[in-house]
Amino acid sequence: MGGGTLRDVLIRQVPSVLSTGLYAFPALVAAVITVAASSIGVYGWQAATVAAAACFLIRLVGVHLSLNAPEPPGAAQRHPDSPEQE
Repeated sequence: MGGGTLRDVLIRQVPSVLSTGLYAFPALVAAVITVAASSIGVYGWQAATVAAAACFLIRLVGVHLSLNAPEPPGAAQRHPDSPEQE
């Protein structure tokens, strides 16, 4: 796990998990839910289940609707499939 991300970092590209599909956003939402639950005193399997379900549902909707993460400005010029610009 993480081999593709390591490869992208070594070849100085934005890791694909941050630019294609919805990977980072559902994980961020789950982390926010976990921190919020912890701050109000809810620990254990309840908080973990809600966070995991939210992450799974967001990812499922993203796959079903073919949603992608937003690209940073100028990413179209650096995309590997685009022609080289010099």
